[in-house]
Amino acid sequence: MEATTPANNSNSNSNDMDDIQYLLHLEAIKRYKDDEKEMHRQVEEQARIYMDAKREYQREYARLASLNKQLLLSDALQAPQTQINDSQVDDTIRKLSTSSAILSRTSRPTELDVRVLEECKEQLQRQHCKPRDQLAQYQRNFAENRETLKSVCSTLDNVEKNFEKATLLSMDQYTKEMEKP
Repeated sequence: MEATTPANNSNSNSNDMDDIQYLLHLEAIKRYKDDEKEMHRQVEEQARIYMDAKREYQREYARLASLNKQLLLSDALQAPQTQINDSQVDDTIRKLSTSSAILSRTSRPTELDVRVLEECKEQLQRQHCKPRDQLAQYQRNFAENRETLKSVCSTLDNVEKNFEKATLLSMDQYTKEMEKP
């Protein structure tokens, strides 16, 4: 058996400590990379949820515009005059084209989306806890907004159905009145 000298023993301990420090450093880097990947996944998921909500909002906005059009048609049918005013027709066409142009824009939401994503990335790089707290708050707000949207959608469905029935009945009645000599 070979006797170990104190210098040999301390050199061995020093190498073991260096190895342990290196392994701990590698583990910390691995955890950091895993956290970073998870954060990026969450940001992408939130961006997808945002885009889905935006598309749903646009569908509901189109439905509201349709309901508005039906209301204007109903008002025109119930008006005491027998002729439709040309200025109302021109005004309605102008309003519809303006609304259509606003809804068909694609550049504005894309720019907003990129800015929000960049802000999220900066926050994730600076701090880990604060973005998570904000994400939880955003998720709660989003859940509340989704519930409100569902409620508005169901109310809008009912109003649309009833209004469509009333409009058809009004149009039938108007047609019958016009047929009478």
